[in-house]
Amino acid sequence: MITRIVNSDSRAAWMLVGGLGIVMSVIFGFTINAFSILTLPIIDAFGCSHEQAARIATVFMISMTLAMPAAGWLLDHVAPRLVMVTGGLLTGLAYLAAAHVSDLDAFTLAIALCGLGAGASTYVPAFVLLSNWFPPRRQGLAFGILLAIVAAGGTFLPMWLNRMVEVLGLFATMEVGAFLILMICVPLLLWLVRMPAQASTTSPWPMDAAVERGLGEVLRMPHYWLWIAMFLLVTLSGLSILMGLVPYLVSVGYSASEGAAAYGAIAAATIVGSLSFGALSTRQGAGRTLALGILVGGIGLVCLLQASHQTFGFAAVVLFVLAWGTTFNLVNQLSPTLLAEFAGRRGFGSLLGIGNLVSGLGAALGPMLFGYLVDRTGNYVLPVTLCAVLMVFALLPLAMLLGAQRQTRDAIARQDLER
Repeated sequence: MITRIVNSDSRAAWMLVGGLGIVMSVIFGFTINAFSILTLPIIDAFGCSHEQAARIATVFMISMTLAMPAAGWLLDHVAPRLVMVTGGLLTGLAYLAAAHVSDLDAFTLAIALCGLGAGASTYVPAFVLLSNWFPPRRQGLAFGILLAIVAAGGTFLPMWLNRMVEVLGLFATMEVGAFLILMICVPLLLWLVRMPAQASTTSPWPMDAAVERGLGEVLRMPHYWLWIAMFLLVTLSGLSILMGLVPYLVSVGYSASEGAAAYGAIAAATIVGSLSFGALSTRQGAGRTLALGILVGGIGLVCLLQASHQTFGFAAVVLFVLAWGTTFNLVNQLSPTLLAEFAGRRGFGSLLGIGNLVSGLGAALGPMLFGYLVDRTGNYVLPVTLCAVLMVFALLPLAMLLGAQRQTRDAIARQDLER
């Protein structure tokens, strides 16, 4: 079903980018991007430990990740509107249910259902759909604009969300979130989500993907598993930091509002990073741009470890926001294009969904392990340090993948010369 691509300058394509950006801003703003701010209120509401509170984020990530391969497969075979609208409805209704429960188990179950809906209406479906409207050379920029819109929504939402929890309480705040999901996201999905109406006369996909590979062939390629390994390490590190950032800053002497402000500043930095690195990828390619971003993000995490310093602590947090905030989300922005470069577009939705399943299930353990280490050690130094190490280690499979792609292109070039 996902076989058609139109002119990337079409008005409909850019309207779709904007609409999906708003949808993802709202859904992520009250779920995955909110768990760091909601962690302490959840602990207060249910009297649970840090590990139990972090487990809620883990459950959300697991259920969201489980929905991604199914959504990707469906988008390879059927029209996307039904899939994404159904996902949006489930997200809003489950979030509303979570706001009306009185025990932790029921709350966790409702958040799990919310994750299933988010998985069917946000990241994988949005990127697969947009890959039909934009050729790979423009996808990094298009995905960057999409994520910049998401980040723009996250710039002010954390501070607003923190204030809402202080004034209204946890559950009333979640009721507001459910209302916004149902009244904004679902109508936008109904209006905008569709396949392009015209087919391109020439393939916009890169030359090394010109020979379309089947799903089984790609799954047997080392390229694919190197891609997943890189994706897993970066996502595991990034998700753990996102979930633990505000509690970490509070533990070293900052207020909850200051922690929320840092969280919001990261969203602002993400806008700059998504646009600037997206533009850079049109010239340097997705792989090289992503490698640079991972390196800069690792440096940012080293700065975060200095947040408690009496003299340089604030400056260290600022440097962390600038370095890590501009780069932590590049793996989501550029990895789909990196996948398309060696896998082609045949079965692209399924491959992207499977990759997110494998890497996402592993990464979903991050917040729970982060919370466990905090409970065991009594501080955040060890888990934050491990996150920095994981970020740097992700450069190894990425370098191996880029080397394998280079060898493949050289082999194709030699075959062409021999003909």
